[in-house]
Amino acid sequence: MKTKMINTLILAIGLSSIAFAGEPETSANSKILLKDNGTGEKCFNENTHIINIGIGIGGVYYSGLVYGTSRRSPAFSGSYEQPWPKKLGPGYLGVGAYLGYQNASYRYDYINSSYYYEHSWNYVMVAARGAYHWDILNSEKAEVYGGAMVGLRIQTYNYATNDPYENGNRLNDGSVYPIITAFAGARYYFAKKVAVYGEAGSGISYLTGGLSFKF
Repeated sequence: MKTKMINTLILAIGLSSIAFAGEPETSANSKILLKDNGTGEKCFNENTHIINIGIGIGGVYYSGLVYGTSRRSPAFSGSYEQPWPKKLGPGYLGVGAYLGYQNASYRYDYINSSYYYEHSWNYVMVAARGAYHWDILNSEKAEVYGGAMVGLRIQTYNYATNDPYENGNRLNDGSVYPIITAFAGARYYFAKKVAVYGEAGSGISYLTGGLSFKF
């Protein structure tokens, strides 16, 4: 009888050891399953820091004049974005800064004379930027996002002519205007930390495309 009780106790201890030994494996499997059932990796998350370098077309602030020669440079822009410290709703809010530049000029040469009349504008945009990255539109390699910018547009103007009736008039002027603009964009990573992106909205230009660098 005593031997039977000892054997039973040994069997119980053995079964308990097997049960406790198997528990961590079950817990690990559960974690893996939970991870698999989640939304997976995101190209924008709580650890993302991005620098965008872009070139835009379709300047917002200058449309040219009827006569003469009009020129407009591409709209160059750069921006930085990082996540808000805490996740907000079903996605991440990216916050950062934006800098844009474009030059436009207009020159009119008077017929049958050597007189010229030249106008030149420089536009610089400095703004705070925010973009929302929805989880449902945010995958491992691609995303769609939307946001807004609030800041200042610094505009300088220069006028020059050699017309003696204007006494060789030269005029320099500058103005500063507040801006509030909205935009929508998309990004695709063709390498681990390098992506192409495109944005539409009223920044320094209507359309912007370029490269994003994650670090």
